[in-house]
Amino acid sequence: MAVIMALLIVALATTAASLVLWQQGLWWHQLENDRSRAQLRLVADAGLGWAMEILRFNNGAAGNGVVALSQLWAQPLPQTEAQGVKVSGGLGDLQGRFNLNSLVVNGQTNTRQVVFYKRLLVNLGLPSKLSEPLLKSLRGGRDEGDKPAGDNGAPAAPQPNHPLVRVEMLRWLPGYTPEVMDKLAPHVAALPPGVSQINVNTATDMVMKTLLPGVGDGNLLVLMSQRKSNYFKDAADFKARLPGPGIIADTDYAAASNYFQLESRASFGKARLQIRAMIYSSQNVVKLLWRQDGNDGRSQLARPGGEKHDDAATLSADGLAR
Repeated sequence: MAVIMALLIVALATTAASLVLWQQGLWWHQLENDRSRAQLRLVADAGLGWAMEILRFNNGAAGNGVVALSQLWAQPLPQTEAQGVKVSGGLGDLQGRFNLNSLVVNGQTNTRQVVFYKRLLVNLGLPSKLSEPLLKSLRGGRDEGDKPAGDNGAPAAPQPNHPLVRVEMLRWLPGYTPEVMDKLAPHVAALPPGVSQINVNTATDMVMKTLLPGVGDGNLLVLMSQRKSNYFKDAADFKARLPGPGIIADTDYAAASNYFQLESRASFGKARLQIRAMIYSSQNVVKLLWRQDGNDGRSQLARPGGEKHDDAATLSADGLAR
């Protein structure tokens, strides 16, 4: 019995020691992961600062009041490695896409923008009726014509907008399936409702095709190729270089932009970090509007009302409307 008791005590001590060592190893592993994530966030901060400085540079004489794909801001950062940290990314012009929030302004449907959006859906091979649930959502769930009456027969007060904070919020609406989003997302943005101008120097192929319904595919390719080496200086220059008159859709267009999106990826060991950020840039003002960080795809998910969580910092819908 004494021998058996001694063996049991030794086994118990060995088990306790193993548990302590395992917990200590786990703690060190967690500490290493935290250190790697902290380093990656510092790299992400530096990348964001780099992007904002490039946009500030483009606002000066280098940009000449124009935003085009041939400029420095549009050149992607290839994967670069330094001291074990790998980073890559680039800036995109959000005004080269269609602004979904421009469909409703001050609670009222913008008919011109609705017509353009429906044509964009058709060009993408999607049903135009997808505009209906989106319009209802932007009006705060109200159908067209549902307006509260004013006091004593006075006109009703303007209704508030309920803009999308992220394009990904479309997934909550009927009909916007993952297959639809794969086709639509690269050509749309969620900007303040008053932003309706499309930058003809950076517009995506489908947005440009919708903007120029009277231009054949061949001429469209020529225009998109020309703007890379000889960008459009302004709306008048763009109109003058079209192959024929009266072929532009009824919408706003320009040769400059104020809203950009940064997408970057960084890795250090097993740690991964993805960052998305919207940046406003105009003359001497360059500021961050929102930022999302994540390491497993969660940064691509939108939260209602700009809800903050452990891997994202967002701007509220009311803030975006203002």
